[in-house]
Amino acid sequence: MDDRTLAETVLALVGGAENVEDVTACWSRLRLVLRDWDARDDEAITALDEVPMVQVQGGQFQVVLGARAIPVSRVVRELLHA
Repeated sequence: MDDRTLAETVLALVGGAENVEDVTACWSRLRLVLRDWDARDDEAITALDEVPMVQVQGGQFQVVLGARAIPVSRVVRELLHA
């Protein structure tokens, strides 16, 4: 799955772009602040081949993506501002 498709898929599985308040990334994790935490589907996200795990920490929903975290976060930001 390319970065755009992965970003679109993750956004859909966290309740859509309207549910994302903020997005950042570190070297291995896409970090999302969500408006409605119950709208996310952790099982569906971790079922993606590209996502070994998710975690809630520090008020963020973190999607582990490895080296793809930063490029995918750029696409997510682009989609949020579209």
